[in-house]
Amino acid sequence: IGSFDPIHLGHQNVVDQALKNGYVDYVLIYPVPGGDTFKNRSGLAERQKLIASLYQNHPRVLITSWSPKELQDNFSSAIDLEILGIIGSDVITDTLMGPDKELSEKYRSVFMRGIPLKEKHYQDTIGALMALKADSFLVALRGDVDLSHLENRIYDRSIRAFIPSKSISSTEVRKAILARLPFEPY
Repeated sequence: IGSFDPIHLGHQNVVDQALKNGYVDYVLIYPVPGGDTFKNRSGLAERQKLIASLYQNHPRVLITSWSPKELQDNFSSAIDLEILGIIGSDVITDTLMGPDKELSEKYRSVFMRGIPLKEKHYQDTIGALMALKADSFLVALRGDVDLSHLENRIYDRSIRAFIPSKSISSTEVRKAILARLPFEPY
């Protein structure tokens, strides 16, 4: 789950490493739909098309266009399914365990908890972040961030592994595209 706006080499590296190292059997790439003011994103169809151009024939990478409600409904009946959330270290440092303790607690109480969605979140980013319950996490380490103080936990859920990642963000990629910089590093 992420914006994938756009998908870049950092995302690809994390997907490849999660599969190669046997952390997961499959990777579900779910670009959040938007439809809210959470972030100003490119259109969902455009982001899905870019992802499909990379992974449409990959046997272990699944891409979905379901709404958050459809995602939750389709996965809630799955038997013996362990879900590992793959998140960037910036999600931990900025959001789940960020400087605003009260806001971080609110995020942790809903982030990838599989909480039944209210109708107002059936189609938006907030719903996407709540729809699936992650049993544990894989964390993509961006840059030299040190998360050893977490002792392999994000409060009540474990961190299964840390994956070194390229220090690239979708925001940097969008800025490079607007500035017409060479695309190879991204």
